[in-house]
Amino acid sequence: MPVGSGETWALSLMVATLYSATPLVLAALGGVLSERAGVINIALEGLILAGAFVGAWAGQSAPIMGLAGAVLAGALIGLLHAFLTQTLRMNPVVSGLGITLLASGVTRYLALRWFEQGFRIDGLPGGLFLGLALILPFVTLLVLHRTRFGVRLRAVGENPESARMAGVAPVPLRYLAVTLSGVLAALAGAYLSMSDAHTFSSNMSAGKGYIALAAVIFGKWHPLGASLGALFFGFFYAVQTQLQISGVQVHWLGVEWTSPFLLDCLPYLMTLAALVSVVGRAVPPAALGKEVE
Repeated sequence: MPVGSGETWALSLMVATLYSATPLVLAALGGVLSERAGVINIALEGLILAGAFVGAWAGQSAPIMGLAGAVLAGALIGLLHAFLTQTLRMNPVVSGLGITLLASGVTRYLALRWFEQGFRIDGLPGGLFLGLALILPFVTLLVLHRTRFGVRLRAVGENPESARMAGVAPVPLRYLAVTLSGVLAALAGAYLSMSDAHTFSSNMSAGKGYIALAAVIFGKWHPLGASLGALFFGFFYAVQTQLQISGVQVHWLGVEWTSPFLLDCLPYLMTLAALVSVVGRAVPPAALGKEVE
């Protein structure tokens, strides 16, 4: 491969990594906010799907309407998750799975019903979402460690009883944190439908919500750590995409390692490897998943 083409490939890989990581970073930041408040949020996958669908549907009239619709949908579903877990005391894993399954079924049904012939929207520039993914980790870090809201949120996630004795009401803070989590995850979905694909397809989140949650654990519930974890996983999304585009073929031990079927598994395999590497070393917030009396 000539030097020039090698440099071009490396540059393309770097750009592809940033854009591949964009939805993962946004969803992972949502996971950080929710879980630092003590609420397990495996509903990220469903929130991404809901944001993608509403963004594409409302974005047919105007891109700004699509973005606003996605944010509103994420806030409402995040609020639902908070209501189920904090008011009705439902197990957060059950609630999260239920929301994800509901979002998957409803968006698939509505897409087949309303968009049987397919559709395409102008959408929004990817640079907008990339900019958010670059800025929001630092904003989230600042909020969590330099504001009264962030200090109280972390206190609720570590010891809600002590926070209550200090005059902080845990439940309203958890409601707000989970609602904001829904907004960020829905923005990740809006990126997929409004900037990346310019349309909606069933289950287009393709497990990104779960990978974002893995990035939260990999990053030890820290905004910058989770974002770096998302960038790590985004790199492998970009690698498999760039290898397929370039047509590179690698044969070894009778196996075509650059087969599209194997390459599509790469991000998920690396997610498992990353999680195994932090088992026993990643300490979650002390009150994560615990009910507030």
